[in-house]
Amino acid sequence: MALLLALAGCERTFPTCEVSDVLPAVASAPGWHADVRPIFETRCARCHVDGGIGGFALTTWAEAEQWAGAAGAAVLAGRMPPWKAASCCQDYRNDFDVTPEEAALIQAWADAGAPEGDEADYVPPDVPSTALPRVDLSLEMSEEYLPTPAGGETDLERCFLLDWPASETRYVTGLGVRPGNPALVHHAIVFIAGPEVVAGFEALDAADPGAGWSCPGGVVWGATGWIGGWSPGWEAQVFPGDLGQEVASGSKLILSVHYSVEEPVLAPDRTTVDLLLADTVSGGLESISVYDPAWLSGGLVIPAGDADVVHSHVMTPTPRADGEDRELVAVNLHMHERGRRGQVAIRHQDGSTTCLLQIDDWDYDWQSDYQLDAPITLRADDQLLVECHFDNSASNQRVVGGSLETPRALNWADDEEMCVGFVTARQDW
Repeated sequence: MALLLALAGCERTFPTCEVSDVLPAVASAPGWHADVRPIFETRCARCHVDGGIGGFALTTWAEAEQWAGAAGAAVLAGRMPPWKAASCCQDYRNDFDVTPEEAALIQAWADAGAPEGDEADYVPPDVPSTALPRVDLSLEMSEEYLPTPAGGETDLERCFLLDWPASETRYVTGLGVRPGNPALVHHAIVFIAGPEVVAGFEALDAADPGAGWSCPGGVVWGATGWIGGWSPGWEAQVFPGDLGQEVASGSKLILSVHYSVEEPVLAPDRTTVDLLLADTVSGGLESISVYDPAWLSGGLVIPAGDADVVHSHVMTPTPRADGEDRELVAVNLHMHERGRRGQVAIRHQDGSTTCLLQIDDWDYDWQSDYQLDAPITLRADDQLLVECHFDNSASNQRVVGGSLETPRALNWADDEEMCVGFVTARQDW
């Protein structure tokens, strides 16, 4: 049946969960200091501070009061905060979305005219950090790189070797990426080249003129491990539990960068990778990619002008060596600018599904690695599925040179689209 569906051009659509839009009642008129300020400091101040990417600050009553109506509308519409995982799917450790109770308070405060209230009623919230607790090692690209896509294209993938200075085995337990030119860096992935394959990658680097080498699709065939990724919307990630990725002495890291050149390049890039390290850990991390291999060779067809193109795939993960179940600790979904919504889930033998991640309003600029609040078991006989919806209509195109691009047929490529889910499983040693 699956083959017949594929030949007919049909797509499987899997069940999703529904998020309630009903807000709880607010008993009394909220004030800034007692009710709304702690919410803004916890949920909004990561972006809305002086000089932040939010464009304006929301740290004082005077600042917030003038944006009260807009803030209430943005929260009710789900545009802010830019946490994209549907709350009906799973609970996540790094969730910074407003709760229904918080959304109701913000709206009631705005409706009441944004009163300041009494500053004595303010209780400082416990604000989680979005940065690495410390940086033990920073690895910078050895030289600057100025991306120059071929004529008519805007994107390209480039890989760079990063020297690993440790003389003994260390474990990476956290990752941060600082683009040298944020306007160019579309996303980045960090791989491990073990001592046994370093010479081969050095040869690739030497054979390609300029810094690094071309790695279309960001694929690094022959890498011996993976550390993590970065996309806009992430700051840094600390791996869950006492887990880490082993990097042996004599290894090198590979930084795979997707560059998007939509405007004239004014400055080259020289990206830096920040790492949190440990001498010992209790276990490692296994990353499983969920996508259809046929998509890599022209199978992710997205016709020009089509407002809802659906691609989905179900895969059976390679069994663990011991045949045991896996414990999943994180999940991710990746598309590009024409993505509209999508999901990653477990498909069980009886045909039922367990939602791992559902995004109903995809925004390329706000992606994250969603760390599960509690591990979820992936049984040895379970499958994984990914489903992506794309909007390639005229109104959902990239802005290049100040104008919307004309819709064109897309596929899986550096300058077009992708659909891939990632699940991260614990590996006990």
